[in-house]
Formats: sequence, structure tokens, C-alpha cells
Amino acid sequence: MAHSETLFGTRLKLARKMAAMSLQELADALENKVSKQALSKYEMGVMNPSSDVLVAIANALKVKTDYFLKKNQVQLGEILFRKKASLPKKTEEAIVEKVRDYVERYLEIENLLAVDSKFQNPLKGYSLNIKKDVEAASNKLREEWDLGTDSIPNIIEMLELKGIKVLLIDDVDDFDGLAVYTSTQIPVVVVNARNKPIERIRFTIVHELAHLLLEIDSSKTSKEVEEWCHFFSSCFLMPTIMLMKMIGGRKRNYIYINELISIKEYFGVSLRAIVHRLREIEVITDSYYQRWVIYMSKTYGGKIEPGSYKGEEKSKLFDQLINRALAEEVISLSKAAALWNTSINEIRKGFGGVR
Repeated sequence: MAHSETLFGTRLKLARKMAAMSLQELADALENKVSKQALSKYEMGVMNPSSDVLVAIANALKVKTDYFLKKNQVQLGEILFRKKASLPKKTEEAIVEKVRDYVERYLEIENLLAVDSKFQNPLKGYSLNIKKDVEAASNKLREEWDLGTDSIPNIIEMLELKGIKVLLIDDVDDFDGLAVYTSTQIPVVVVNARNKPIERIRFTIVHELAHLLLEIDSSKTSKEVEEWCHFFSSCFLMPTIMLMKMIGGRKRNYIYINELISIKEYFGVSLRAIVHRLREIEVITDSYYQRWVIYMSKTYGGKIEPGSYKGEEKSKLFDQLINRALAEEVISLSKAAALWNTSINEIRKGFGGVR
């Protein structure tokens, strides 16, 4: 009995952190059906709630009651956060718990379907001595994953099929993204999609991927590591060979903005990133690059720019696995609701097929 109480207490604390609530805030949300002191005793494993109190707590924390019964808690390794110093500790903890919860639900459905999601880093042991090696690493990764030099339509879907868990969340502006391995070496990439165009989201996903895959020497400063990961993202999304083909294969003294928009709509990368890349591969000079930066800033401001990428960035595999488990009757509707963290009625609206 003591073990289950400790389990519930641990899960309650994680759920409360995920909701970014203090014990008092949770007690207030429960309209004093449960006191702060009682909640503290639940978390310490001194006592367990009644079934109706359990349901009330689950509703207040926006989780299913199943959440409190999970025995296999995912352990996360060192989390590489990209955030502003102003990000509150409470918000940071909430983000970490959202990530843990998502990965736990993902691994649970994989386990139920006996899906093998072991991951092997194709760049393990790859030597990175100078910045140019980073581009060679990005080319090697494309080669290992049979991606060619074309644009990648849905990076999230591609990464998930390679065994990498990707989560887009909508959170505070002080947080950009994070990268982490679980204790069982499952790579996880998380990106904050709030107020960000799809091109920025794609770039950030690959930047976080670089943190996971590149073995950058520990002598590098954090600023240098960020620069190299940024460079990797640029190289991976816009391979030199294809970019050169699209720009004419030679140095340019003048480029029309419509040319850049075409490249943006093909690669799914911002105009600013494209111009920066063209300078890196010496298609344009530093001075011409600076003129572009000034022109973009004066004409469109800091964030807006012309052209739009028509692709999408969505996680599909998690949903596909749950739908498959439902179709094969491996799980019930209530289990699917727990895995999706939604209601059975919401599932019934969209679940159907031919028998």
C-alpha cells in the first residue's frame, strides 16, 4: 500500500508542476474541497484521496485520472534549454513536465504496439574541429537518412520516423526550445511555436536536433556551440549544391527579391536565413549582405517578410499509432482518451473507418 501512495504522491507533484500551480493555487482551484495541508500529505505519500477527490484533482490539473497510476516515469537527462534569463523557474518546470508527460504517453502506445523505437545517432563519433566540418556533418546526415538535396516537406514527420520525438508547444515568449535525451537514450526535441512563422519553427527544430547529434568539443563556449548549431540548421535545410543550382551557380552582384521568395517557398526557410547562407557560401559579398539586412529591416521591420511556405509541420506518428491501436482493438476508447489526454466524446467525433 505504501508503494502506491508514494507513486500517487510523485505523480501528483509532477502534474501540479506541469500545471505551474503551487499547493495553495491547487487548493484554490479545488474551491477548498481539499486543503493545502491535505494536498501536501498526498504528495508526501502520507495519505491518498477518495475517488471523487481524485477526479476533482485530475480536472483541476487537466489530466486524466490514469496519469496518477503510471508506474514508469520517464527520466530526462541534461536538458539543453534555449530560453531567456527572465523565464520563471515555475514556467521552466511546467515545460519540463509537459515534455515528460508527452514522452511517457508516446512510449506507452509504442510499448502496447511493440514498436521498436531505438535510435542510433548517425553522427556519433563524427569529428568536428572547424566550422566547415559542421557542413560536412549536415551532408553526412542527409546521406545517412537518404534525404538527397531536396527540400524536406515535414521535418517533424521525418524525424519521428527516425525515432526522434518532437513536440511543438504554445508557451511564453521567453522560451524558444530544448533538446534532451531520456535515460534510455531516446532523443527529444521541443520547440515553442507561439507567434512564430513556420519557417522559424523549422529552423529551430533542426537547431535543437544539432544539439542532440553533434559532438562539439567541450572547449567551445556556449556562444560558439549556438553558432555551430545555427550553421548546421542552415546547411541541413539548404544544402549548398541545391542552393547554388537555384541561384545560378555563381557569384551574384544583384539579386531580385522574387528569387529569394522562390527559394524561401521551396526550402521553407526565411529570407533572412537565405541571404545569410548566400553570404556564407560566398555567392554575395559581406557588403551586399549588409545592404540586404538594412533593406529588410527598413521595408518589413524585424519579423515580417514577403512570401510564405505552404508546407506543414505536424506530428502525425503519435496519432497514427493510437488510431492503429484502436482499429486493431489493442486499446479501448477510454485508453485512447487517456493517451490523447482528451475526452471519449472528442474521440468519437473523429474516429471512424470501414469494417
